[in-house]
Amino acid sequence: MIDALIRGTLGTAGALLLDLYLQNSLWINALLFTYAILVVIARRNYGQVALCILAGFIQEHGDKLSKKSPKEIRTLLSKWKIPWENGMRVGWFPFISSPQGLLLRVRSVRTFQKIFTMDRLVESIVQQTSSRSK
Repeated sequence: MIDALIRGTLGTAGALLLDLYLQNSLWINALLFTYAILVVIARRNYGQVALCILAGFIQEHGDKLSKKSPKEIRTLLSKWKIPWENGMRVGWFPFISSPQGLLLRVRSVRTFQKIFTMDRLVESIVQQTSSRSK
């Protein structure tokens, strides 16, 4: 009775999709679970790449960064040549995903330039310097 109610609510196309899912649920769930694991690893990769890209900047400016505002950090960062190539050397995983993103992207310098906007780099520097000062 519940099955008939659900199928009536879904309509003919929805009922076909439900049947397809019920017949192949193991494979569909395995695929979704695998993708979720890949996204988690890609997000971890994001953090490692951000640390590597900004390591030289943080080392160069050191303790002064904790006393500066995000606007001042942005100004310093805009004058600094960002070593995007350093991000390619980090980690073994070929994909990267932004912290709230679900899309996997292939690691490349161009991808880094799209994902790591100036605002995100400044935010990452502020987080790193505030955690060091504690």
